[in-house]
Amino acid sequence: MERLSTRGRRLRVAAALLVGALTLAGSLWGDDTVFPFAPFRMFSTADDPDEPVLVLRTDGIDTTGRRLELDERNAGVRRAEIEAQIDRFKADPSLLHSIRESYAARNPGRPALVEVDIVEVQHHLRHAQPTGEITEVVLARYRP
Repeated sequence: MERLSTRGRRLRVAAALLVGALTLAGSLWGDDTVFPFAPFRMFSTADDPDEPVLVLRTDGIDTTGRRLELDERNAGVRRAEIEAQIDRFKADPSLLHSIRESYAARNPGRPALVEVDIVEVQHHLRHAQPTGEITEVVLARYRP
């Protein structure tokens, strides 16, 4: 078994101290953007037990007036993709036209969409238990 040289030991100690210092600084002042040198906020904090749980949903209304939920199967869009860009969609709802077009391409022969909505579904809680009250708020609406 070979022994580590003095230079090698010093480099390893320096690297360990640097990683330790970055982790400590990240834990005290960092946020999710400096991971892995800071804990993910979603794992290190708790939500208020009386605040509603928010879930985004993408809906479409077709030419017959039927409202349907748009998802990966029928429109090629995942909820996470919408959540990641919600500020863009709120600022410019016309960006939702691509979801409308994707739905049309994946569903030939079905009625076209005349509206695409991003809906925030709020499941209300009391002491961390569902109350049964649900509120829906339209965050972005596109009508061609």
